[in-house]
Amino acid sequence: MGTPFWSWVPFAGWSRAAPVRKLSVYDRGVLPSELADRIRDLALSLPQAYEDAPWGGPVFKVADNKLFAIMSVGAHAVELTVKLTAEEREVAWLLPYVRQARYVGRYGWVTAEVTDEETLESALEWLRESYWLKAPAALRDAAVRDR
Repeated sequence: MGTPFWSWVPFAGWSRAAPVRKLSVYDRGVLPSELADRIRDLALSLPQAYEDAPWGGPVFKVADNKLFAIMSVGAHAVELTVKLTAEEREVAWLLPYVRQARYVGRYGWVTAEVTDEETLESALEWLRESYWLKAPAALRDAAVRDR
């Protein structure tokens, strides 16, 4: 009969290479609480922005209760959910730490996992863009002038 097909096919995950240790957030030197503080500082520095917690975690709103960001602080990362333009969304989805946001993704929202300085810089830029998309026109102009 011969050798069965599955006897020579390596199982999923099999590799001859040595396992690669993934760096934790502690190895990178930036704690999630520090990342969250920097995100919060920028969000609250924008004109008429304020923090709320309708679902237990921090969200950032502008003017008449318009949500522009949702933040979740975990043990190893901060997740930031923001609204982006279609063009910016297409670029963001190419990055390994960005995914379509749950429940609101179909409306143009993405979630970024912030773990280090590089991901933080992208997240802060997207936070500004989300504010610009959700804020009234007069406030948008003030935010652009202040940069």
